[in-house]
Amino acid sequence: MLIYLFIILLSSSFCATDEKIHDANEPDNGPFNFKFTKLIDIRLGGKNFDHNLNDIIHSNIHEAIGVDNSKKSSPEMYLENEPHEEQDVRIERSLNTDQNRIINRLDSTTGKLPNLQNVCQKSNCESQTLSNVGINSEFCDGLVGLSKLQYCDFFEEKYLKNDTKATKSNIPKSCKEIQENGQNKSGMYQIQPKTIFKPIFVMCDMETKDGGWTVVQKRFDGSENFYREWRDYKFGFGDLKREFWLGLENIYHIVGFEVSELLVEITDRDKIKAYAHYKSFGIGPETDGYPLNFLNGFSGDAGDSLGYHSGAKFSTKDMDQDTDPGSCAETYLGGWWYKSCHKSNLNGKYINLALPGQYKFKGLHWEGFRGHEYCHLGSRMLIRPSTPK
Repeated sequence: MLIYLFIILLSSSFCATDEKIHDANEPDNGPFNFKFTKLIDIRLGGKNFDHNLNDIIHSNIHEAIGVDNSKKSSPEMYLENEPHEEQDVRIERSLNTDQNRIINRLDSTTGKLPNLQNVCQKSNCESQTLSNVGINSEFCDGLVGLSKLQYCDFFEEKYLKNDTKATKSNIPKSCKEIQENGQNKSGMYQIQPKTIFKPIFVMCDMETKDGGWTVVQKRFDGSENFYREWRDYKFGFGDLKREFWLGLENIYHIVGFEVSELLVEITDRDKIKAYAHYKSFGIGPETDGYPLNFLNGFSGDAGDSLGYHSGAKFSTKDMDQDTDPGSCAETYLGGWWYKSCHKSNLNGKYINLALPGQYKFKGLHWEGFRGHEYCHLGSRMLIRPSTPK
């Protein structure tokens, strides 16, 4: 019976946790909505989630059986000059009352067991349905950041508990390391940079320009919305097998502690590809606005349309950090290292055709390839540790 009581309380504690996250998503007067994003950090694998959840559970157990630490019966509650016989009678009555209240609560809980069993059976059916429609380990592995949190958070333990990939030691730090270990096929792999607590799944390109690349951005058909808020760009979104943004926090940890290079691949509407290669690339932490701190050593046939943005902080529609009097992110419908405003806009609105003037500069643009007003078919951004020469 206590096990069923624990399950009921655990369910309510999850609801309480979700409520707290919802409440945290209120406007914040600070430069960053850290209150919300730190809670999402916990849900995405923070060390303190289990500890915080246990505190909630213990609190709810006390509440369920009627124990209020601030109102416990004790001799100190009575007047010091009250006769001992009357104190004994009063204490005995209080203890009997507490005992009856506990018994009534437990009896009430026992009465809920049939409903709980029905809920559990329904949950198993829903889990089977989710499996039938493809929400399984492979599906969840491919989702990025908040997209994964939305669909797979509470099913991850069920689906991935037998997944040996999640428990392997010596997980590679990058796609380059995976390549050096003998894997030469492009696809989805698990990596764990030095400063990331929990391994992440990434898409590795093992063929383009000698391979070993970690893909951090991919667009090709407009299926994913890139006009998003700060928290989405921080944690990432989309599907590794389709369109996605890996997340500024992940990018920061991948490139923030070793010299890395960046490859930008642009595809025009005739499906002709051009490249911009930067020998050094790096961004700063969230507390600084994820600035584009390091960008040097350009080469390639796409033109240098990112150099203009060097030193700029990242901006989104709800986090304006550009140097323009207005909001570049709102004007040009994306999230990017805007200045005043852009010569490249790879996260802009997916248009893929020539449109009237009101859409000027609001698409997927790279000025050095086909001109500033041209809307491209697709793009990829890839990073890897620099190879010493």
